[in-house]
Amino acid sequence: MGASRGYASHVGRARRAREYRRLLQSELDGAFASGEIYLVYQPKLCLRRSVYDGVEALIRWEHPNLGEVDRTSVITLAEDTGQIHALTLRILAKVIADQRTLMKRGIDLCFNVNISGKSLGSDAFIDEACALVGTSSGVIGFEITETAFIENPKAALANFARLAAAGIRLSIDDYGSGHSSLAYLKELPADELKIDKLFVSGMTSSNRDPLIVRSTIDLAHALGMRVVAEGVESQATLALLRVMGCDIAQGFFISPAIRICALETFLGDAAHLSRLTATEMSLTPAKGFWLRSERENARAAVADGTSP
Repeated sequence: MGASRGYASHVGRARRAREYRRLLQSELDGAFASGEIYLVYQPKLCLRRSVYDGVEALIRWEHPNLGEVDRTSVITLAEDTGQIHALTLRILAKVIADQRTLMKRGIDLCFNVNISGKSLGSDAFIDEACALVGTSSGVIGFEITETAFIENPKAALANFARLAAAGIRLSIDDYGSGHSSLAYLKELPADELKIDKLFVSGMTSSNRDPLIVRSTIDLAHALGMRVVAEGVESQATLALLRVMGCDIAQGFFISPAIRICALETFLGDAAHLSRLTATEMSLTPAKGFWLRSERENARAAVADGTSP
């Protein structure tokens, strides 16, 4: 009897999930036009100059009946239903309009848009995206995950090069979270490498994560790329990234993603920027942690017999 109830419950959940997905699919196309799907922007802090370097555009869907829809679910749904190209182009057009608004007020930043792997493999999408970017008087960046090159590597690499030739700033997103490949990395004309928050969030509590982050920073710099650390959620993490020579930091400690109407106010908040630059005071303990981590890992290597 218990097994029957469990099976029925499972079937019921599956049916509700299908109904939920069908409802979202039917409303996805109109949700952007109606304002249910909107954009928020997360600022990126340049660690060398202590100024805001740019923002990343992220979508939000506030459904009138279902509440907030998970962002990943929206992207997956758009990819599965073939709506991802149209949705991304709408996002890009809105980003360019918002960027133009801020530029009129004297704020000139790079605006980054996330690009699906399915879109990167589409010549038609690349044509339209490049044409749209051509209407912008500011710098536009595309963030693309490593997995975008797995399904159709030849087309993806060719289109990546086309985007670079169009003057678009290109970032390899979530580096380290998937099938990281040095073979792809050395071929890509990328401007930035974004270290996945999985490693950044553990920097002050793990001996290994700082080593991974530091080696990734050194690798990216050797390849001529800037490094962006995602998921910065504490003063200690920010200070440690400065010690390691990271270029850009992004995360809740700096700012959550906010609407365009709040972005101008945030960027002009000198007190907030002073709080972030005050992390210079944490450089000494952060450096101490980093040196302790190096010593502890060296001792572990000797104990394991793996040291050179």
